[in-house]
Amino acid sequence: MNLKSVIGAIAGTILLVGCYAEPPLYFAPQLVSVRNEAEPGEINSIAFALRSPPSGQPGYLETIRYIDNGVKYIDPSAEFFVSFDGQMCFRGLVNRQEAYFENYQNYWCMRPTHVNNVEALEDNISYINSVRLWCAVDAPQCVHRFGYPNFLDESGWVKNSMTARTMPSRQQRNAIEHLVYLMGGRVRDVQTFLLPGGT
Repeated sequence: MNLKSVIGAIAGTILLVGCYAEPPLYFAPQLVSVRNEAEPGEINSIAFALRSPPSGQPGYLETIRYIDNGVKYIDPSAEFFVSFDGQMCFRGLVNRQEAYFENYQNYWCMRPTHVNNVEALEDNISYINSVRLWCAVDAPQCVHRFGYPNFLDESGWVKNSMTARTMPSRQQRNAIEHLVYLMGGRVRDVQTFLLPGGT
C-alpha cells in the first residue's frame, strides 16, 4: 500500500465520520475506559433517585426523558442524561452562542447537590430559550466539561453555571428543579412540576 492510498483512506474516514448524520449517543463510557478512572456504568440509573416524587408528580425517569426531549426539540443531536456517577449532564450547544464548531465530543456536568438555583432565560431575538443552572456558593466552579479538546472552542473546562438551549424553558426549569429534588439536592423556589397533560 503506498502513501497516496493511505492518505486517501484516512481522508475518507474523516469525511465519513464528519458527515455522519447523527452523533453517537453518550460516549462517556469509552472516555472513562480510556482514562482508566472507573468502569463504565449505566446512565440514568435509578440508584440516584434518592427521594420519591410527591403525589401526582412524575418520577425520576419520566423527568429525565422530558428534559432530554426539551433539548432535542432545539437540537436533535443534543442530549440530557444522568451520568454513571450521578451527575446531570448536557451535550450539544451548552455555554455557547453559536454551533459552528460544535462537534458533540464534549458534555457539561454538575452534581445535583451543587445546584443553587435554575433560571428560565427567554431570548426575544432568536426566540430560542434556555435554562441556566447555577452552582451553590459553597461549591464554586462546580460545572465541569468532559470530553476531548476542541481547539476552536475557548470556553474553558470549569464554570460557575451552565446554560443549555431548550423548550419550553419555564417548564424545563421546573423539571430540572424537580429532578434535583429527586436526586437529593435542593434549589431555591422549587416549582410544582407536572408533565403536559397533567400526568
